Amino acid sequence: MAKFLVAVAATAASMVSASLGDPWMYTLTGACDAQNDVNGMTFVKQGNTLSGAPYYKALRAEKYMYYDPDCGEDGEARWVIDVNRPSVNKTSDLDGDGLCDDIGLMTSQYTFHPPTAGEWSMLCDGIYHPQFLTLLEGTSTMTVTTTATPTTTTSTSRNGTTTTTKSTKASLILGGTCAYKRALNGMIFDFVGAAADGSPIYKARGLDEYIYRDADCDGAGNVTAARWVFDNSKPSSTATKDLDGDGNCTYHASLDSAPGGTSRPPASAEWSMYCGEASGWMKVGLTLLEVQNGDVKAGRDLIVNAATRSGLVAAVAAVALVTAQLLFA
Repeated sequence: MAKFLVAVAATAASMVSASLGDPWMYTLTGACDAQNDVNGMTFVKQGNTLSGAPYYKALRAEKYMYYDPDCGEDGEARWVIDVNRPSVNKTSDLDGDGLCDDIGLMTSQYTFHPPTAGEWSMLCDGIYHPQFLTLLEGTSTMTVTTTATPTTTTSTSRNGTTTTTKSTKASLILGGTCAYKRALNGMIFDFVGAAADGSPIYKARGLDEYIYRDADCDGAGNVTAARWVFDNSKPSSTATKDLDGDGNCTYHASLDSAPGGTSRPPASAEWSMYCGEASGWMKVGLTLLEVQNGDVKAGRDLIVNAATRSGLVAAVAAVALVTAQLLFA
């Protein structure tokens, strides 16, 4: 059954990817000196592996970028930069070497596309080092393909004339997490609405991860400052405090929000992030890169768009894609 779902998922991924206009190439920057040959290298989509995830080949070079549910050592799913072509018929260890011995690795549960920015583990002079890489998304015309969600502002003049002005809120790319939360690096957060105080709410593409501002995260009145929150619980758009309704200040990370700082979380700041039992809460420098102008749909719209554009069969295929991700994550 699992293999059947994965096969359907691979087909669905190709169909939906084509219909949504997903990026088909990435240009890499940020590699260490020892891997300088991959800087500026463009990876072009070749197809999809058995899990439904896309894989890419470098132009004029035998280097590949792909998603491996288990590269062969520890059962952890990763995006991989490798000199070996991945198999499209295997569910794990796609290069068949039984090792996680590659140019670059990034732990991730996100299979729709590689992270556009984030910290990879890169082989540099024989040792793996943390390396922040960026992947510029491209289409056939090399336009940036990140999402900016439209919002509107309505005003009424003295003579009663009403005017509506359209604006946009840029998407945000997360980077800089501690190792314990490294699977979150490279996630793209799209603006999905506003909280009761007018501050924006962002949601990760294809995942239930959110960034929002909470005036009192446990609702008890003991919190001395409003906070930007990075959480896996959906916030309310009508509540004025404890937006996730759990009665606790429990989340991935938080950052005290200065008075009046409701327009967006800062592009770069030191957040308090939970980094596992061994490290506990740590101060971590997170970046939220602002990106605009494009047409890639949010991952969470995959099933809705499939049903709308291709009918029930495509919707079932899209469901199979999501199910396959859960089976092989």
